[in-house]
Amino acid sequence: MKKISINLLTNVILLFAGIILIMFHSVPNIMIWGARVMGATFMLPAIAYLVMVAVRHSDARTSTEYMGVLPAVGGLCFGLVMILKPDKFDEILQLLLGMLLVVLGLFHVIYLFLSRNTLSIKGWYFLCPAIVVLSGLLSLMLPSLRENVSMIVLTSGICLLLFNFTSLQEFMAERRRRKVVTDSSSLENTENEL
Repeated sequence: MKKISINLLTNVILLFAGIILIMFHSVPNIMIWGARVMGATFMLPAIAYLVMVAVRHSDARTSTEYMGVLPAVGGLCFGLVMILKPDKFDEILQLLLGMLLVVLGLFHVIYLFLSRNTLSIKGWYFLCPAIVVLSGLLSLMLPSLRENVSMIVLTSGICLLLFNFTSLQEFMAERRRRKVVTDSSSLENTENEL
């Protein structure tokens, strides 16, 4: 059975998140719905963990499982609050989106900078991550921009697509590099055999 790459899984999730944000950016109260979805993502694993510990026979439970009960209860409570009082998280989610864009963009800028020689990175590869960082910084620094929730959501969706585009560029560059290394090593093996 082939393992799924965590990098691929992250990119697929962010791609879907970007598409969803773009599609629903003009929905009234989009941040409230976002808070409810996030609340559910906190609650579901917590409930699953608590049920797993509860149904296990008491003799089979380990101290590690008991230690995991407290964070699970915390996640359950936090998720419940996000679902019941989503309006309290509206501005926090906007700030989190801005911070996420800055972190995602900087990740790619740093990765591209560090691998520019080994992967033959071209200068225009930096364009998309720079736009992502700039969008995140603007959404964090301009309160007037945060007042337009639809614009923040649309920009975040577009930036997540740009993030995926940059990931694809990096994957293709890494693939080209592996092919060159494989070809040169097979050429060396052929020459050694002769």
